[in-house]
Amino acid sequence: MLVGNTTIEGYPAVNDVLGVIGAVLFFTILIAYGHYLYDYLPRKVELSYNLFIINAFLTTATLIAVAVLTESNEVSFTGIYALPGFYISYAFLHTIAFPVKVLKSIELNREAKFGEYIALFFGIIFWPFCIWFIQPRVNRIAREEQAVIEV
Repeated sequence: MLVGNTTIEGYPAVNDVLGVIGAVLFFTILIAYGHYLYDYLPRKVELSYNLFIINAFLTTATLIAVAVLTESNEVSFTGIYALPGFYISYAFLHTIAFPVKVLKSIELNREAKFGEYIALFFGIIFWPFCIWFIQPRVNRIAREEQAVIEV
């Protein structure tokens, strides 16, 4: 039975599994966007694809490890142990920022500045906006590139 905080009473493992599945799906779409769109970047734009892939997998692996190894899904580090936590925070933000920077750079035909893609960044975070506003832009780029290939 579902209760007010959307947990399944008596089945905390189910909630953990569903949370992990949701996080993995979220990062999978980000990896797919970043991977697919990277091929269409203008030649003069250089972004670190390898750093993006490393950060995406580190972030995903960390979220899965936290969900599996802790009961409360919270981790607290102090002192020198906080450094990996800071890097994972950076990796999380970079994993979101890379695909939207690539998308905006393709649209502008130059490297996009942070202020130019910040709205897309928040659009990715708020999932329905991603589907409504970002996916059609990705589809348009794919159609344009397919038309260029066919000619």
